[in-house]
Amino acid sequence: MSDLRIATRASRLALAQADEVARLLRAAHSDLEMSIVEVATTGDRDRISSVATLTEVGAFVRAVQQTVLAGEADIAVHSCKDLPVEGPSDLAVFYPAREAPWDVLCGHDLESLPGGARVGTGSPRRTAQLRLLRPDLEVEDIRGNVDTRLEKVHSGEYDAVVLAEAGLRRLRREDEIGHRFSLGEMVPAPAQAALAVEAGVAGPAAGFLQAIDDPRVRRAVEAERALLALTRAGCRSALGAYGVVRDDEITMTGFVEDERGPRFAQAEGAGPEEAARNLQAALEL
Repeated sequence: MSDLRIATRASRLALAQADEVARLLRAAHSDLEMSIVEVATTGDRDRISSVATLTEVGAFVRAVQQTVLAGEADIAVHSCKDLPVEGPSDLAVFYPAREAPWDVLCGHDLESLPGGARVGTGSPRRTAQLRLLRPDLEVEDIRGNVDTRLEKVHSGEYDAVVLAEAGLRRLRREDEIGHRFSLGEMVPAPAQAALAVEAGVAGPAAGFLQAIDDPRVRRAVEAERALLALTRAGCRSALGAYGVVRDDEITMTGFVEDERGPRFAQAEGAGPEEAARNLQAALEL
């Protein structure tokens, strides 16, 4: 195999992520030629439904996965937080190095936002935590890609938007950041800023991807996604989780808001499943 076909959504961010994977693969396999296969997903065609609902059902990944399963591409690149915890058994997942995992505010810093300011986000998790920090704000649902959301701030439609720092960095738009939320202020979504790269378990492409799989990222992301699996939560839930790997221990920080109110917790475990179960108990889920 000398040519690797990379399936991805056609958005500017998705293409930047595919290029990032291509650069890593090129550094590991200098003789490998790569091409991009752009795929239109249900989430790209549906401009009305809440982005949280679409992510929950895998609307941004299923068509890309099917392109690989149908033999029309060799690997698929996704934002890992869009990937449902249950996927096709004949696809193996690899995790390259992770970008900055934090949420950020664009348009203002947190203190300069006036009372009653209109802030856009499509995430229940971000909404819940932002309202704890600034209950005086008007937090409203928003759709659109990163560029579209930033334009809505520039045009005055919104005073600010909450986005992932990783996406801004991948698009070289980190100068838009007005405030970077610390872990104590806003716990990221499980697997935020990580990429998931899939290939057929029995095909040669999986062998190439072994070279760019980061074991520490894998352990952290598997712990975060294990919490999703245990709680059956998804992007429609106000659930955050972030894992840090130190030696053989995984320390996880979590947030949830449900009918019993908002809760933060921290837990540790020797492996992804144990860390996730301990955080589940600490959050009383």
